[in-house]
Amino acid sequence: MDADTREMFGLILGKLDAMDKRLDAMETRQTEIFEVVKSIEHSNQVHKAEIDSLNIRTVHIEGTINAVGDAFNKRKAV
Repeated sequence: MDADTREMFGLILGKLDAMDKRLDAMETRQTEIFEVVKSIEHSNQVHKAEIDSLNIRTVHIEGTINAVGDAFNKRKAV
């Protein structure tokens, strides 16, 4: 193999190595973005569960207040 061919192969191998490093960096970045998106999704699910819990508690309190009001009105009518 002559010197020019050896130099050409060396340049090609150097470019392939650089491309491999860029692909590894892109894969790492993609993994980081995926983890952030998953954490945001989890946060949204937790937030929705908390709102659902608040709605249930509010309906329960509303029912209790209505029952007390009904009992008060029945006692007042007597």
